[in-house]
Amino acid sequence: MRTLLFLITLVLFLGCKKSKENTTEILCHQEMKERLKSELRCEEKDKLEVNLYSGSYEGQKIFFPMTMCPACNTIPPQFGYTCDGSKITISEFNTKVSAIKETYNSCTNKFTD
Repeated sequence: MRTLLFLITLVLFLGCKKSKENTTEILCHQEMKERLKSELRCEEKDKLEVNLYSGSYEGQKIFFPMTMCPACNTIPPQFGYTCDGSKITISEFNTKVSAIKETYNSCTNKFTD
């Protein structure tokens, strides 16, 4: 009887575990995903996807959507947002934005930070 009660409790506990795929404990990341959700998309994994990235620009951490498409000739992001919601115009992305990291992948629906 004890074993049965333990198994039932274990199943209920594991069954109620919240999925972490589409959530993050970092509020800023969740807010940036929500702010840019109309731009984030996945046409085909590893072929055409627009994901959420972060980077350092002029001493600030910014978040921006960036197209990942090996066969496409895309332009770099023209704007980004800080965690406080300020919109930042990015000039010379390729030379002035550093420490670029994926924050949210639109194909896997997972936060990566």
